[in-house]
Amino acid sequence: MPAADELVATAETYPEADTTLYTVSVARNGVPVEPGGFALDVQQVVDAALEDLQTVGSSPADPLLVLNPFGTNTTGVYAQFETEDDGTLTYTVSSPGTEDFTRVAEDHDPSASSFEGQLIGVVPGAENTVTATWQPDDGEPTEFSFTMTAPPSASGDRTTLDRTVEGDAEELTDGLFAVMGLKRHVDYTLLYDNAGVLRAEFDLDGYRTDRLEFYGDTMVTTVGTNKVARIDGLGRVVATHVLTGYEMHHDFDVTDDGKVVTLATETAKGSVEDVLVSLDLRTGTFEKTVDFAELLADYKSRTQPYGPNAVDDWLHLNSVDWSPDGDSVIVSSRETSAILKVDDVHGSPEIDYIIGQRDVWAGTDAEDLLLEKAGDFPDTGGQHSVVRHDDESLADGQYYLTMFDNAFWRYNSRPDYTGSVPAEASPVLGADPSLRSKYRRYLVDENAGTYSSVESVPVPYSAIVSNVQDLGGPLVINSGQALTFAEYDAQREVIARFDYALEGTTENDFAYRVLKYEFDDFWFEGS
Repeated sequence: MPAADELVATAETYPEADTTLYTVSVARNGVPVEPGGFALDVQQVVDAALEDLQTVGSSPADPLLVLNPFGTNTTGVYAQFETEDDGTLTYTVSSPGTEDFTRVAEDHDPSASSFEGQLIGVVPGAENTVTATWQPDDGEPTEFSFTMTAPPSASGDRTTLDRTVEGDAEELTDGLFAVMGLKRHVDYTLLYDNAGVLRAEFDLDGYRTDRLEFYGDTMVTTVGTNKVARIDGLGRVVATHVLTGYEMHHDFDVTDDGKVVTLATETAKGSVEDVLVSLDLRTGTFEKTVDFAELLADYKSRTQPYGPNAVDDWLHLNSVDWSPDGDSVIVSSRETSAILKVDDVHGSPEIDYIIGQRDVWAGTDAEDLLLEKAGDFPDTGGQHSVVRHDDESLADGQYYLTMFDNAFWRYNSRPDYTGSVPAEASPVLGADPSLRSKYRRYLVDENAGTYSSVESVPVPYSAIVSNVQDLGGPLVINSGQALTFAEYDAQREVIARFDYALEGTTENDFAYRVLKYEFDDFWFEGS
């Protein structure tokens, strides 16, 4: 009889390859388990199996290759071989009907005697030829190549998006578009290249990726409703943190000293989506740091639960952005169509200001916290992805806020409200092509107590979800319910648009966010 909770890893050859390509399976007490379940004991057994196999990787001409050993990236190929000197590994993935995908792989072995990395870019369900060249710092290059038919997409989603190029495709920034929170299969994140080809696929644990952040040499992301994982560049899960008593939703950020500040619902409370929890990645401890039901108690007393299940969703926070300036956060409230700044998040939190419709807050203790509008422009309606941008050209106390203005108005928690609504907001819940949402950029002047609109760009309408991402000039904008995202140049002209609707699933479908990442110094060698 096996010992209690005995884990055994078995290496086998992958049959759909023209070289020795391994897979690793794990059994617990004789029962197969998925290595992608983010259980650390399973990850450690896989890691030990890779160490046993590393005698195979004798040279750059004959490397050890293992398909997705840790279960976190369905077509990632772990590569390891012995070397005589430092060098670089450049590789190209070629697949029929797609553009070649070329990168320089990041070496995760600090010694000069071995290379260890992950080859990203294999297209699911297709024949792929990977050609790699190891160039030592001092010596002649060595090449190896292999051809494999990759396993099909685990999510079953599209391996190629519909791309419409409206500008110069060469102007697209480097990186991969991470399509997150697809409603049709929320527990996968799909990463597409600039040609719209699926190059990586994260298999999660029942919850979407809210975003990807990088801390040290690891990627930090949400993988379960109350679970945060840290994953290294090899795909290995190095830590998981379970936030017992809370359910995460919508967004998180990572502070400079390694704390994950995340929007959450406290499961023991009656209200939802109205607290901020801080997880210390160094210690694994976590605590509730901000309870908006306490900070806005007078306002909350005027609201009521709504919907068939009488949910007390009085604030509905949907984005958070942390700043070292006063240990502050900018949060977005969809229910009130408001943007709030909270100072001293890890000390004695206080609301510094609110941006939004004055009538919403009239007569409450929070009314005096409203910034004054400088100029004539409509306020946002149900906005998402509000991000602070500090700029050295601005005076102290000034900064920009960018956001996706959904231009949608829904105020269910106060059915007796008769005040003003944003001038251009619509009550249409969906993706009406006759309507427009907007990319918006505000200038906040804390010294003057004002905010002004400095940029507004119409984009496809999406009443809920959606996001914008400022890439330092170019923009990525996802209109979730319209099932489309695009990259814009610095003049706000569309370079290329990508449509991700899947036939038969468009009704009530969306992607929560699309964000672009370079993955330099993680999967790929940085410049």
